[in-house]
Amino acid sequence: MRGSLRMMGLAAGLAAGLAAAVPGAAVAASFYLFPVQEIEGMSAEGQNARRMLDPGVMARLFGDKAGQEAQAALVTQFVNQLHAAYPASLIHARQVADNNIGQGHRFVNDGSLQCRAAPSFKVADTYAVVLGITRASLYKVERGDNVEVLVPVTLSLQFVRPSLAKVVYTMSETVYTPFRFSRAEYASGAVDATIRTEVLKSIGEQIGTLVAGARAAFDPKSTTVKLVDRDGKFLVADRGVEAGFVKGEQVEARRADGQASIFDVLYADSGYAVLRSAMGTASVGDSLQFTFESTGDDSRKPRLLPVVADDDPAGTAAADMFGRAIGFKASFQLSPVDVHFDQTKQRITRAANCVDWNKLPSMTQASGERIDPPDFFLRFTPVSTPSVVLSGARGAVTEERFHTLVSAQVVDRFGKVVFSELGDDDHRIERVGGNGLGLPEAREVALKNATGKLADNFIANVRFAARELRVAKVDAERLWVEGMDGVPTELPSFGVLHPLSAKAGNKPALLDLDVNPGSANAVGDGALVGLSYSAVNPALPRPQRGDIVRLYGQQLGGETRVTDCQEPLYVGQNNVAEAAFAGPLVRHAVYRSRKYAGHVGDPAFYDAANKLLGAGLFDLRLQAPAIGLCVQPGYVMREEVAQCAGAACGATVMLGLQARFKAGGELKHTAASGLRTEFSGVPPQGRAAFYGYKGLGNGLSMQPDLLKKIEN
Repeated sequence: MRGSLRMMGLAAGLAAGLAAAVPGAAVAASFYLFPVQEIEGMSAEGQNARRMLDPGVMARLFGDKAGQEAQAALVTQFVNQLHAAYPASLIHARQVADNNIGQGHRFVNDGSLQCRAAPSFKVADTYAVVLGITRASLYKVERGDNVEVLVPVTLSLQFVRPSLAKVVYTMSETVYTPFRFSRAEYASGAVDATIRTEVLKSIGEQIGTLVAGARAAFDPKSTTVKLVDRDGKFLVADRGVEAGFVKGEQVEARRADGQASIFDVLYADSGYAVLRSAMGTASVGDSLQFTFESTGDDSRKPRLLPVVADDDPAGTAAADMFGRAIGFKASFQLSPVDVHFDQTKQRITRAANCVDWNKLPSMTQASGERIDPPDFFLRFTPVSTPSVVLSGARGAVTEERFHTLVSAQVVDRFGKVVFSELGDDDHRIERVGGNGLGLPEAREVALKNATGKLADNFIANVRFAARELRVAKVDAERLWVEGMDGVPTELPSFGVLHPLSAKAGNKPALLDLDVNPGSANAVGDGALVGLSYSAVNPALPRPQRGDIVRLYGQQLGGETRVTDCQEPLYVGQNNVAEAAFAGPLVRHAVYRSRKYAGHVGDPAFYDAANKLLGAGLFDLRLQAPAIGLCVQPGYVMREEVAQCAGAACGATVMLGLQARFKAGGELKHTAASGLRTEFSGVPPQGRAAFYGYKGLGNGLSMQPDLLKKIEN
């Protein structure tokens, strides 16, 4: 038996939001694409770096001679389909050169092509297209005399602008290929060829879907932008985020005579951008042609870095789904780090080896540090209950039920949780005669649904409303601001903007000074509040009187600081069921409390965040706060009454959730909420699983009472 379930994701400029383009070839291309003719993730190095590639599955599909031939066939299919989609743009990697050579366009698919053959195309006009495999797994479920097998495979497609060492567009798709065999067939190994044939067929279909999706969305546009004013080395352009300028990126431009320039985008707002020349010359009055792949996101929005660990596939999947669901609709922007980008760059430079990459050191080495780290961090905690199988009234119909929860927190640079939200999916799998969606496949669908609800809650409830205050004075350690309305107990996240003498419209253009909050607490001096700061960019002006401090509106906690205890869940006496969801539910209530200022205490979060910051070349590192008071989540699920008759039981079950506050290892006090529920139709042999499944829904309904108990 074979079928497939597809789950597709789209992101442009590392976020969703590209405008659709009309398919069809242009008469003359203004950009050129060269495919990297190897599948990223297939090499031993690639597999070792990607924890979601099961070595056994990869060996089964691609390990022997037939597997190598299959790889080559997939690459050929990829190149052919890309050529059909972009006939006026596709070139071979060895047709990429330092300068244009010859006239016209011709795709020569020949790996032995000589460098500098005509026609060849300037690297600044090209995009590398990279196909990669990021996930390959195998799930096996034995049902009677049969074995059900599910093979999910995720492919990604990236468009990389090598002249800027930047991923400009990325798309992914996961396809689930299911099988059913007899136990004897599966044990004999005779079905391996069938599995490979069908999975490779699915991968071939994925390639077609990805290329078609890219063709409908990726169509870079040339935009004319005028430099209208300057303040020293800072230039003001008359277009901003609506054109595609994004703070922190480099952009390339051409003058009418063909001369190229590269600019650093120091700030972007609606209607203008502040640029600094990184290569070439530029003057006020110049009209330049910029190529943008998508519109930008607003520099006024704080940037959030999703934090996921290598060994957390569920968290990684939730972060990926969350990013696609958020798009540009939120009051913040996501800034993910591609930890595999160094490998991608190596493949590109190896393929396009007619280019002198020493002229583009950002493609060949990690150089310099970024001094514009993210403002906040985003942690995901997905959990799922046990599943329980319930028989239907018609005997042949059964339902398998489970409940999935995804918790997410926005965390500032000091470990404080400033927002916390939940999303859940109560999932049911209906099967007729044993046929229906497999449990592993259904769990992934439920994770997607729960993450979608989480994203909706973020869009509705997480508001970073920027508040702007003036700097009254500056000393070596602090910025002193007016209008703060009291001294905050903890230093808030903020940015500093310097009004330039150059104008955007009739107002001074603003320059982001890349100032980071310091480590000292805020202090008061009459009507002024002193905010400590650090990491001033030496290439930018120092903060001064009259500058603007942009505070990001955030949910502030209470007076008492508390962190997460580094202990397992506390489980009460006579517990009868698993409740892994108790941890995120109790922590969520503490984080939402106005009495406590909740902080993340998990060392794994800080390890993962610092690894990502290092991979992104950011100069910031996080450190877990030293806080004496911690909270340990606890629960108990106690069966008080159970009476069974035939194929069903009735039961009364007590669920208790606890927030156990500790200092120095000693329990100081406990905030607890309880709910007693009467159940019917409980399967006698699956009572614990049934209680665990039902417990999450009850725990969600207990949130208001638990929060009230915590705040009392």
